[in-house]
This record gives sequence, C-alpha cells and structure tokens, in this order.
Amino acid sequence: MTSKQFRVVVGIILVAVVVGLFTLDWWLDSRVAGCTAAVIMGLGGYLEFARMVRAKAKEAGIESENRALGFVGFLATVYFLGLAWWQGDQGALPAEWIAGGVIALVFLSFVCVLFRDDFLGGFHSLPATILGALLFGLLYSYLVRIYHQPEGTLIGIVFCLGVKGTDISAYLVGSTIGKTRYLKVSPGKTVAGSVAALFFGAAWFGGACALYPETFFGWPLGIVFGIILAVTSPLGDLAESLLKRYYGVKDSGTLLPEFGGFLDLIDSFVFSSFLFWCLLLWA
Repeated sequence: MTSKQFRVVVGIILVAVVVGLFTLDWWLDSRVAGCTAAVIMGLGGYLEFARMVRAKAKEAGIESENRALGFVGFLATVYFLGLAWWQGDQGALPAEWIAGGVIALVFLSFVCVLFRDDFLGGFHSLPATILGALLFGLLYSYLVRIYHQPEGTLIGIVFCLGVKGTDISAYLVGSTIGKTRYLKVSPGKTVAGSVAALFFGAAWFGGACALYPETFFGWPLGIVFGIILAVTSPLGDLAESLLKRYYGVKDSGTLLPEFGGFLDLIDSFVFSSFLFWCLLLWA
C-alpha cells in the first residue's frame, strides 16, 4: 500500500469515527461524546505546541524550563475550552468571561517571567505560550460552541465533514494533477488542489443549506459561505506549517501515521470555527 493509499484509508476511518461520535450524541440526546473528543484534541494540540516551544528553547540554549509559564498556558486552554462547553449547557454568558480569561492569561504569563533571575531568557516562551492558548484554546473552542447550537448534531457534522472535506479534496486533487505550487511555507499546496477545495466547499455547504434550510440558510448564501470556509480552513493549516517550520519539526506529533499529531488534525478548525460561528450568528 502506497503512502497516499494509506492516508486515504486512515482518513476514511477518522471520518467514520467522527460520524460515530455525532451519532452517539444524537442517540443519547447529548453533546458529551463530541465535546469530550473536541476538548481532548484541543488540549493535545496545545501540549504538542508547548513541546515544540520547549525543544526550540533547549536547542537555542537561551532558557531553562519555565514550568509555571507552561502551566498558565495549559490552564488557560482548559478554561477557554471548558467555558465553551459550560456556556453551551448554561446558555449565553457575558462576553467579559472571555475577555477576563485573555487578560488573566497575559497577566499571569508576565508574572511567571518577571520574577525569574533569567527573565530575558524566560521571555522567549512568553509570546508562544499566549499564542498557543489563544489558538488552541480560545479560537478552537468555537467548535464546541457550534456543537451546542439547538441543532448542534446536524450543524456539527455538516461543519466538521465540510472542513475536512475541503482538506481531503485539496490533497487528492493536488497530489494527483496539481502542478503549480504557490506557497513556500507549504510547498505541497497547489493551485489545482485549492480550486478543488473551493468547489467542494461550495457544493457541500450549498447542498446542506438546500436540504436543511430551516437549520441553516438559503442555498445561495450557503455556496458563498462554503467558498469562504474553503479559504479560511487551509489558513489554519498554513499557520501550523509556519509554526512547524519555525520550530523545526515535520509533524507536530506521532498520533497517527501519515497524519501526525493533534495539531495536524485540528489546525483547519482554528480559524474556520470562529468564522462559521460568526456566520451562523449573522445569518
């Protein structure tokens, strides 16, 4: 079995697992299975990112490990993900809860550095800690918020399969007929693959809106939103590619062969989840 074939098989298994989680929640009339999986993935993503940051610092020899700073970042990620889950169960909460979490994250991160003897070396990981908690805690948590909508099971499965579908279509078309590469940060990205992702996003979300207009919105708007999401989904992947290149790693982890770690699985949801949440509110 070739690498491409193996990747396709593992991808199909992953899609089946996601559908199974959504089906279980639909059958139990709950959000526990899907939310648990999303939170685990988010925390795993942050931990992988933190490990990359520590490895880079150790390689550069510019700081000793700052366990307090790492704990603050992890705690903030838990807070943002947990808040999204709790808010979904309890209803709307004041926006100050999110703002307070961001302020506390920044404040405590500086506290963890300012009182160290090697404060200049300790500062190296401070921006990365804040960035990691915001990306894989706050922004990614909007996936949990989406799932807690009144028709969350349907919305969740349409959104998740739509986002991953754009990734899969871009990979399959790009690796098969893609010739023109246009991004140095991610050399595998091709024009043909990106066009395929746009067509898939438009068709998928347009079709979902046509079948379930009472849950989403009219199909013309669904096509437009699908194209927008097909653009923002790979931005998360490109952002992760930038992080991996800066920290000098090929894959964020070894969770799945050919796929990498948690970050490689959730990167496309980081920006698209927040955008889709805004689109749902706007529409």
